[in-house]
Amino acid sequence: MAVNKNSLEGLLSTKPKVFVPKSSIEDSERKSIGNEYTKITVLECKKPGLTLNKWITDNLDYVKSVFEEGRIVLFRGFKPLEDRRQFSDIARAVSGSELLNYTEPSTPRTQLEAKVYTSTEFPQEHAIVQHNEHSYSDHWAGKIFFYCEQPAAEGGQTPVCDSRAVYRLLDEGTRRKFEEHGVLYVRNFTNEMDISWKQFFQTENKEEVEQYCKKRGIQLEWKGDGQLRTMQLAQGVLLHPVLGEKVWFNQAHLFHYTNLQKEVYEYLLEEYGEEQLPRNAYYGDHSAIPVDTLTAIKAAYYKAAFSFDWQEGDLIMLDNMLYSHGRAPFKGSRSILVAMTEEHANQFKQADKGLLVDQQAVADSRMRTASHYVNRLNTESSEAALKYKLSVANRIMAALHLEEGGISGHISFKVPGKEGLFWVNPFGMLSEEVTPDNLIMVNEDGIIVDGDHPVNVAGFCIHATIHKMYPELNCIVHTHSPWGTVFSALNSLIEPVDQNCCMFFENLALYNEYNGPVNEVEDSMKLARALNGKSAAILANHGAITCGESIETAVMYMVALERACRINILCRQTGPFSLIDAEVARTTKEWIANPIGFKIEFDALQRKVERLYPELTQYKRI
Repeated sequence: MAVNKNSLEGLLSTKPKVFVPKSSIEDSERKSIGNEYTKITVLECKKPGLTLNKWITDNLDYVKSVFEEGRIVLFRGFKPLEDRRQFSDIARAVSGSELLNYTEPSTPRTQLEAKVYTSTEFPQEHAIVQHNEHSYSDHWAGKIFFYCEQPAAEGGQTPVCDSRAVYRLLDEGTRRKFEEHGVLYVRNFTNEMDISWKQFFQTENKEEVEQYCKKRGIQLEWKGDGQLRTMQLAQGVLLHPVLGEKVWFNQAHLFHYTNLQKEVYEYLLEEYGEEQLPRNAYYGDHSAIPVDTLTAIKAAYYKAAFSFDWQEGDLIMLDNMLYSHGRAPFKGSRSILVAMTEEHANQFKQADKGLLVDQQAVADSRMRTASHYVNRLNTESSEAALKYKLSVANRIMAALHLEEGGISGHISFKVPGKEGLFWVNPFGMLSEEVTPDNLIMVNEDGIIVDGDHPVNVAGFCIHATIHKMYPELNCIVHTHSPWGTVFSALNSLIEPVDQNCCMFFENLALYNEYNGPVNEVEDSMKLARALNGKSAAILANHGAITCGESIETAVMYMVALERACRINILCRQTGPFSLIDAEVARTTKEWIANPIGFKIEFDALQRKVERLYPELTQYKRI
């Protein structure tokens, strides 16, 4: 006779699905290649037949930590990918975000899969000079991924270059000129040369072009025969948002007409004149950039760049602001795939120089504030410190009434260095009763390895499955909070009505299936799949789940989600309401949904909890 999944026998017999054993960090060897200016970390496979997508999935935390150290990683020696979709899956997994479209193209590319492109389609006998992708624009990819399907028979390398080194190799006068004025890019779109404006703007509608240019701050002038002239002011130098170091970030040397072969640009100058050239670059004050300066820039790139020969199955991921790339001439067939993620934006406007507060001063101030907290993000690594923080997390749920005075919520955190184990609050205890001493340690089979209390079976089923499916998620929070539970019955995503709600713009899953308490492996698998890389999920007629690499991130996502549910419900009650523009919502999400911000707010709530529950502080050992 079939066992009822909600019966006592069914609850006691529930176990998560058996998973294929994970590959190990030890299956790769870490090396470093490069020169004195540009260095690449290489992760080379030591286990024959191991596929790159599986190894990265199984060791995602390690891959991310290696990338954060040098912000450029070459994966080598793994079994070639079976299809191009696996390449896009890797890019999404490592970035934790969707792939970007190739907008405002400088050169032709072909889209092979959804947002997976060929490398620049440029005559193979010519080199492509070093450049940071889209550094001529006000928006660009934070990460770029290149995958080698087929190396060229000869040549075809993709040399890379540290943009900090280029900045340092240039003289002070050149750096200052580009920092102060930026670069003005001028393009003349015709039917005879270069790409057309229809290709560039990816539309045949002139009104759409005009709207896009207005939004991006691009000046435009329509000419006869459907020709178009644009002028766009962009940055010359930027402060790296993570490292706080200045990087050379422009394409003046590539857009300037002298980047063409001499006989070509001499013909174009004679035939059309400088004003009608397909593309050109000036200082931001419209003055000419001396040829000697452009020559010095190219020389700095040449000196700092490092080149390696492609091998089939190679994949390199790099920080697009920190590293430029190029292409050597080649012979034979060559196939390099490209994907981009993590859009960044910048507004460089000459008129802004008269503002009372300089934009760079604002950026510097933000960097100093971030630096105050960034070194504290990973200092609390002992088990005692983490268990105390997990206890604080439970008390935050109680203090903010996110658990409704019940015992059904649960917060789990993976035990560092112990495969397949996680701590979770004990079943039958209120959130305000949780301490480091009564937390229980559970393994993947639901067995209590450490602790004197039982486990919430539904909670175990959900958390064990998510931890297995998404190894990068160390902390998971599930509540039946008041506003979250009401919102879960509305079959709706969070609308971006304020900056708090923007955290969940394109970052919230909706799981529409409710079959009672999640005591069935099939249900937990469906729920886990529904997350699909998002930081939170609304569970229909049930509640909500939030996740993160840290306790702070997962907990603060839950606090923010309860606020967002409340605000969305109140907006619906008041009548018509306006929404934040999609692009603004994305930018806002990037600004406020980050580990530093979550750490700051969590610490503030921890102080509140310690005032409300002073007995908890007896366990504090940090």
